Amino acid sequence: MKRITGFLFALLFGAILIFTFSFSSCKSKPVLIEEALPSLVFDKLEADDPAHLTLFFSLEIKNPFPSAGIVTIESWRAELNGKKAPSGFILSGFPDQGFPLVSGFNSFPLVLKMDVDALVREGLAPADDYKVDLITGLSFKFDSHPPGELEVNGIAVFPGIQAPVFRITSIAILKAELINTRFRVGLRINNPNPFPVNLDTFSYELYGNGRLWADGSDKDIVRVPGKSAVEGNLFLIMNFINMKRDLLDQIINLIDVNYRFTGEAQVSTEIDYLPKFTTGFNLSGYSEVLEN
Repeated sequence: MKRITGFLFALLFGAILIFTFSFSSCKSKPVLIEEALPSLVFDKLEADDPAHLTLFFSLEIKNPFPSAGIVTIESWRAELNGKKAPSGFILSGFPDQGFPLVSGFNSFPLVLKMDVDALVREGLAPADDYKVDLITGLSFKFDSHPPGELEVNGIAVFPGIQAPVFRITSIAILKAELINTRFRVGLRINNPNPFPVNLDTFSYELYGNGRLWADGSDKDIVRVPGKSAVEGNLFLIMNFINMKRDLLDQIINLIDVNYRFTGEAQVSTEIDYLPKFTTGFNLSGYSEVLEN
């Protein structure tokens, strides 16, 4: 009886081992979506001017399955220097139907437009340095495997750039004649950036009490060190040949003037991704008219 019992026990134990082995060998190990190793890689930055930047990312995915699939960007958001940016960013480059995935390595370009002016209105910029965090919510669908979802982010770090700030400090009449009058316009140029900028060209129009007084242009104006300002003078000539005499009398007798100083400057920096850009200015206010 003991032999029979022992035999039955051994038979039952062997059957359990065979069933366990058969079950474990038939059950395939599930492949997780995380094994696709998705990542957002920051590639480069381009800019037309300091306020409009274009960030290029690559969405890189390794399809771990032999079958094809599709990855779709279901949601995305951007953060600037650790703060949410509801507007000021536009993501493009991804189709609504998603990117097709082949077996193995896949790479897809994404383009993120950054509007610094819109971010300034939100109180998020400008800054000496920018850290942009792009977060995307991805959904995966495969021909022969269960779907899945995953969130992935990419970070771009680069220096911020701001346009120089211009300010009129004084207006002086240097010489009054029957034909022309010469002006000296005191101008202060402030560079808010931590790096130097160069003013390569400078064109302007000066209006006094609503009338055009003079205009002109200059080249290679000045180099302004980072986080500093320079002051200088522009010398303008007002020709009266084609103007009424009363305008000359008015200028000679002025104590102060309601001026408007407009124009644009071409600025260059030492930042590789930013070519020369043009910035405009439109200054207005009251200034004492000094004599010589």
